[in-house]
Amino acid sequence: MLVSHLALPREGHLEAVIHLYSYLRNKHNARMCFDPTYPEIDMLGSFKECDWKTFYGNGKEAIRPNAAKIRGKEVDLRLYVDSDHAGEEVTRCSRTGFFIFLNMAPSVVWFSKRQPTIKTSVFGAEVVAMKNGIETLRGLRYKL
Repeated sequence: MLVSHLALPREGHLEAVIHLYSYLRNKHNARMCFDPTYPEIDMLGSFKECDWKTFYGNGKEAIRPNAAKIRGKEVDLRLYVDSDHAGEEVTRCSRTGFFIFLNMAPSVVWFSKRQPTIKTSVFGAEVVAMKNGIETLRGLRYKL
């Protein structure tokens, strides 16, 4: 968020930078680990007892008939999305943030940007953030 104030910084922004640097100074030994293992995810959780066939029928993923043959191991993509509703005090714009995990490796893609529209509810800001995240995830998925 500090990067968005590079053109016209104020005193409060300098204090935020000093606060950020003091945090980094205290965490100088912290490391980000890239774990090559596959995550253990229970996709259905408490919904295992539900009869999904009656609701969805024989629904399957739409795969093109001329799609390339699958090679190698499976890839697990996970998306974490958040937004702060009306976080910018002057314009009351929300901020979208998300990052994508590839298997257990964090930050394959990360994103933080001010939303172009002003939403009147937290739900609206979250939907815009989720839309941006899903579009990026879909593009990455097709590339993989």
